[in-house]
Amino acid sequence: MAFPSSHPEEGVPDAILASHAAAGDTGAFAVLVRRSLPRLRSFLRRMGAAADLADDLAQDALVIAFERIGDYRGEGAFIAWVRRIAARRYLRVIRSHARLEPLDLAPEAYSPAPDIGLALDLDSALERLPQAQRLCVSLQHGAGYTTSEIALALGLPEGTVKSHIFRGLARLRQDLGTQR
Repeated sequence: MAFPSSHPEEGVPDAILASHAAAGDTGAFAVLVRRSLPRLRSFLRRMGAAADLADDLAQDALVIAFERIGDYRGEGAFIAWVRRIAARRYLRVIRSHARLEPLDLAPEAYSPAPDIGLALDLDSALERLPQAQRLCVSLQHGAGYTTSEIALALGLPEGTVKSHIFRGLARLRQDLGTQR
């Protein structure tokens, strides 16, 4: 089943597209890329990657996904699977930079939004979080990492990761004006 460029494949489930891509149908993989690339870039930016780095990492993650498409089991959305790949790539970049300059994962002072009446969007609110909180929240809620996986990836105790997630979510709720 080939998928022409006129987009009738947009309603086809990810698992079916992935199985066709694994069988060599590059058109099916192109559909997966079209569906996921903008969301993948946005996810990486929310984690704290600069625009150029987010673009590069998104492309790297999709190349890896193409090479390993047979590993995708279709148990969840393709974007969730490729987000985990991208998150691992971003964590490698962070660790390599941490060797050159220390990665500041210590708690930082927080100042509320300058205009509390102004509703901030999620991207702006995430940018305001300290780096450790942004990473922990993004890895858990954006890439589906568990607390123990985040702790292992960042080299932090699980309790510290839980604290970063709790505080980060509380600050996001405050900035976004939501209550839970």
